Amino acid sequence: MAFGALVGILIYLKPPPVRFVYLESSLSKRGEAIFRRESCLSCHKVFGNGTSYGPNLDGVGSRRSKSWLQQYLRAPRAGVGVKTYRLRMPAYDTLKPVDLDALIAYLQGLRQRDTGDQLINPPG
Repeated sequence: MAFGALVGILIYLKPPPVRFVYLESSLSKRGEAIFRRESCLSCHKVFGNGTSYGPNLDGVGSRRSKSWLQQYLRAPRAGVGVKTYRLRMPAYDTLKPVDLDALIAYLQGLRQRDTGDQLINPPG
C-alpha cells in the first residue's frame, strides 16, 4: 500500500509527458461529429476509446498528410500499415466535399509530440 501511495505522489508531482494531443478547431469539431456519425470508433481507437479492428488513430495527423488522407479516405487500400487487419476500411467517396474536409481536419488534429514536447508535423 505504501508503494502505491508513493507512486501516486510521484505521478502527481511529475506526471508523465502527454504524447498525443487534439488540436481542436471549429472545422475539426465538425469532423469529429462526422467521425462519430460514421461509427469510426467501432474499428479505430482514439485516446483509448473505441476498438482495435483497425489501426489506432492517436497521432495520425502527425503521420499522414492532408493529401494522403484525402486519397485514402476516398479509396482505401490494404497494406498501408504494419499490421494486417481482418476488416476492410470502407470508402468515404460519397461524403460531401465539405464533410470530407471536416473529417480530415479532425484526423489532422490528432497529433503527436516528440521527446522535446514539440508537435510532430505531418510529412510533405
